[in-house]
Amino acid sequence: MIPIHSDGPDFKNLRKCTRMRTILACVLAGALLLGCGGGDSSSGGCTGGAASCAPNDPIPTGGAGLASATQGTTLCGVDVGEKLLQGLVTNVHDGDTVTLSSAASAYQIRLDSIDAPELAQPFGSLSQSALARAVLGKSVKVAYSKTDQYGRIVGALFTDSCQYVNLDQVSAGLAWFYKAYQCEISEAARQQFMQAQDQAVQAKAGLWAQSDPEAPWFYRNGSEPVTPVCSSGSSVWSANSALTSVGPTTPANSASNIGSTASPQTCYTGPRGGTYTLTASGGKNYGGC
Repeated sequence: MIPIHSDGPDFKNLRKCTRMRTILACVLAGALLLGCGGGDSSSGGCTGGAASCAPNDPIPTGGAGLASATQGTTLCGVDVGEKLLQGLVTNVHDGDTVTLSSAASAYQIRLDSIDAPELAQPFGSLSQSALARAVLGKSVKVAYSKTDQYGRIVGALFTDSCQYVNLDQVSAGLAWFYKAYQCEISEAARQQFMQAQDQAVQAKAGLWAQSDPEAPWFYRNGSEPVTPVCSSGSSVWSANSALTSVGPTTPANSASNIGSTASPQTCYTGPRGGTYTLTASGGKNYGGC
């Protein structure tokens, strides 16, 4: 072996070579660590291979009293409007209208796709009582996409256990399927409501025990609305409207409301365009809106 002096040029070259090999080894080791997913987990790296690396779950937005998108525009397996309101039902006005309190605000909710008997009609009070048993004092969800001309939110009402209250009122024979607005819901939902009403009629359930029940829209207006022909199997919702808080009003008959007595009146439009409310005896009070 040829001796190498510590102060000779050969020894200096050897030390330089050794340092280069060390640097290359460190670089290679760092590259291997990055390729294997190493590093600080807080920086977004994941371990266990690509199969276990999934995108972060989205942070939910909205909450009680806030309008937020329903997942895939379905709720409890039903096609619904794209806004969601959650709260406590504090008042049941009749068989298709309630007041929902949420985040220190109150909202009047008109159940979509159905029309319940007016309180002065046969089965009107029974329809109201059934709705009260289902939702009064309970936490509910309302999926909607529109408000009506009176500022009421028009939507599908569900209990926390996914009880579809609108459909239940029709199934019990305590409300009509409101075909004048049938194109606002999907074909699948239309079939559900029509089947529920057909079964109620055959069973003579609720108001169908009468020989010739009068529809509430005819009772209010004296005429039959045109039933639209739907061009799509999908729901065709009207343009979204902002949430509207229920303002202070004086009820036409506070004793008829189940729950809080500070409930708003319901205004109706007659066949010639006049607006009115219903008195306790069922008469029409023009100018009461």
